Amino acid sequence: MQRINLLLLPLLLLIALSCKKSSNNTIIGNWSIIDDSTKFVSTVDGYPSTHSDYIGQPGDYYNFSPNGNLYVKEGTLTSTMAYEVLRTGQVRCTPLPGYTENYNATDITATTATFHIINTGPTGQVTKVIHLRK
Repeated sequence: MQRINLLLLPLLLLIALSCKKSSNNTIIGNWSIIDDSTKFVSTVDGYPSTHSDYIGQPGDYYNFSPNGNLYVKEGTLTSTMAYEVLRTGQVRCTPLPGYTENYNATDITATTATFHIINTGPTGQVTKVIHLRK
């Protein structure tokens, strides 16, 4: 009996890991922007703290391509960066060489996604909440 359990354990582990991978594919595709809230809290005198709320417009998108590139168009701004889906469910983006952002996915379904991004730098902390829809 114990021998059967030892054989089943790797099989169950393989099934669990396979299921995790398939859920990561949910992010692939073109997403429209519902809203993007950005808050900067300054930690340095002379740098003002700011807050902005961007409401997505027709033509705005986050496009997570199958080749690992993320294409973003928000208003007149466009950017391209590498991304990878981590086992934790986070989406790690690399907008510039040597710089990464972890998009903490709090809710990803087949049609909606919410990401929280927190970056701390020498002048303060930037917090973003992005709501997307397929």
